Amino acid sequence: MNNKVFGITFAAVLASALLFFGVANAGAMAVDTWIFPTEEFSDNTYIGTTDVSNMEHEQAKQLFVGQVDSWSKTAELQVTYQDATASYPLKNAEILLDDTVRQAQSGTQNSFVFQLSPETTRAFLKQQFPAAAFTETDVENITTKLETALADGQTQTRVAISDDTLEVAREMVSEAKITHSLEDGDAMVVVNALNGLEIAAGSSFSFLDFLGDLELANVTDSELTQIASSIYDAVLQTNFSIDERSIGAVAPTAVPLGKEAAINRPLGIDFVFTNPNNNTFTLNLSMESDSLTAMITGYPFNYEYEIMTSGEEKVEPRLVKQYSAFVTSGKAVEEEGRDGVRINVLRSIRLDGKELELDPVSTDFYPPVHRIEIYPLTKKETAPAAGATVPLPGQPGFIDVNGDGVHDGTVAAPLPGQPGFVDANGDGVHDSTSTISPTTPLPGQPGFVDSNGDGVHDTPATNPTTPQPGQPGFVDTNGDGVHDTPATGTAPNTEEKKEPVYDKGGNRVNP
Repeated sequence: MNNKVFGITFAAVLASALLFFGVANAGAMAVDTWIFPTEEFSDNTYIGTTDVSNMEHEQAKQLFVGQVDSWSKTAELQVTYQDATASYPLKNAEILLDDTVRQAQSGTQNSFVFQLSPETTRAFLKQQFPAAAFTETDVENITTKLETALADGQTQTRVAISDDTLEVAREMVSEAKITHSLEDGDAMVVVNALNGLEIAAGSSFSFLDFLGDLELANVTDSELTQIASSIYDAVLQTNFSIDERSIGAVAPTAVPLGKEAAINRPLGIDFVFTNPNNNTFTLNLSMESDSLTAMITGYPFNYEYEIMTSGEEKVEPRLVKQYSAFVTSGKAVEEEGRDGVRINVLRSIRLDGKELELDPVSTDFYPPVHRIEIYPLTKKETAPAAGATVPLPGQPGFIDVNGDGVHDGTVAAPLPGQPGFVDANGDGVHDSTSTISPTTPLPGQPGFVDSNGDGVHDTPATNPTTPQPGQPGFVDTNGDGVHDTPATGTAPNTEEKKEPVYDKGGNRVNP
């Protein structure tokens, strides 16, 4: 009986407990589901680069707690204003995880919510970019821009703050002045059109493209070169990049060396530069008497730019000789010639007067104009024999019958002291065939006789009855090469020598 009562009682207690537990869990589930539902992200949900798909909000928040500490130690925010970049201090940067998780949308890419201190931003701007006077509105806007840039949660973030929304006062950042020879008319049309031209952020300027929108008839490429050169000089004093620039063939007179930007429309030679900054600049041109001034206005740069030239070197011209049938004597000068020049252009980047960098800009070379002299045409001569030299004007043996300034002799004519040289008239020049009979032997040739030692063959006029070597009656008993006269030897026997005659018996008839 007692066992039966115990069993019934135990069963009742167990059933009551199970009922109570079930009701309690069902109530909790109902509260979580209908009264206090638990939030959970769906598939393809990201915060930053982290996948939080199917995570509850609290779970995702706890996941980021550890990542925030790691991010704060390694993250870097690079801020660029104009031509300077500095690292923003992130030690006071705060990631609002509650706002980050609460604002995240399921199934999309979401960002973190950052909070930076305006006081930190203000001190940072003043220290790193002192050239610009930022207003309080600028500080607030820049702080918001930096927070937005950090929202992706990257460890390396870069942001440029110098856009056209800043209230920083604009000022003249560069100025260049050159002399000019511009005339009224189309040249002034170009100058007036360029005055006030805006160079947008990140845009390029092409001089030829700009001219294409103007109606020009009388402006010369020389005038356009002067205008482009003034702009080039001003651009060099900024952080603008030069994309295309050329120089002329001759060193300019109005434009300083190293500052020329040549324009040649037929050849398509252009001047092109780019504004790499995030804000707009304005170009202004003005002309007074013989000076042309180019100015660029915009937000001030952090650095100073100074253009210098060095290593100027003159290059002497060469002498070029040409020959022409139109020049009969002397010489004619077709081109006087002009020195060339080579010069190096450098750009010094300074901060508070201290040079930080010295960058090469260009090496400009203007070749010399060679001197050209034109001489008369000369007859073609064969190469002189070994050891022979052609006499020059004023030297012994020089002949210039045609007055062309060149010796008329040929290689065949011997010079004084050479074999075969004959100078019967004593003029120091070998007697040519025009002065010597073609049949007259020369020294060293067979039949040459020089009894009087004048170096000229003795003709019949000087010894008419004396036979010459090889001629009938020539006798040379003493071997001196001269016919023996009665004074030097026995006269020749002129009697005809008769041959002996014999009879049929072999006896001589005329012994």
